[in-house]
Amino acid sequence: MRTQPSTIEYVDETGTPIRVVRSSRRKKTISGAWKQDTMVVSVPAGLTEHAERMLVADMVKKVMRKVVRGAGADPDALLLARAHAMDAELFGRLAAPASVRWVSNQNSRWGSASLQTRRIRLSDRLRSMPQWVQDYVLAHELAHLVEPRDGHGPRFKAALSRYPRVHDATIFLSGASHGFHAAKTAAAQPARTLDAEDDFDDFGDLDELGGPGARDGFGGGVHGGEAGDPYRLFG
Repeated sequence: MRTQPSTIEYVDETGTPIRVVRSSRRKKTISGAWKQDTMVVSVPAGLTEHAERMLVADMVKKVMRKVVRGAGADPDALLLARAHAMDAELFGRLAAPASVRWVSNQNSRWGSASLQTRRIRLSDRLRSMPQWVQDYVLAHELAHLVEPRDGHGPRFKAALSRYPRVHDATIFLSGASHGFHAAKTAAAQPARTLDAEDDFDDFGDLDELGGPGARDGFGGGVHGGEAGDPYRLFG
């Protein structure tokens, strides 16, 4: 039986960073909250390992349900926590993103990363897609922070290959890109040219052909889809 306060940290099966704080002053109750991009759960000291794991898992689910209802951590906080967990698991924390958030004005690309500020932005169009597809785009941007001078070269590809579903996700996004292309063609919206910034990553998009949503200095950068690239948001 544990009798002294202690703290453990780990990443659960969903990629959520967990910090368990065991306290000898806490006798019966447990609590959970998001703090600094980590789910912190306080439990009584002296619980068996099995009981503690079950109580922590239950508390995490309760907090997550509050998040879904809008009463807990905001989506950007969860996304940043997800990025940190993936960075730790895939890249040994080498990517070290400063911030990660969803944006609604990034309509011509799935994701972008600033190599100077280490900020990552993901299109909110991804939010309706499976988690493993979202994770692929996030891994893609993290890999650019790990290999900032390699573009889509061999070092970048080697880093990205640590994510296990690269092939599946690129096929999924290829189909989604064709769908968005069809909608764009039907809308017949005129394209406009975007300025290029050498220190920005524009993941698989139409930036070099022009497209909406490149505000806040994101877009047009160290690489872009070539003609016929099936991974653009638009074809």
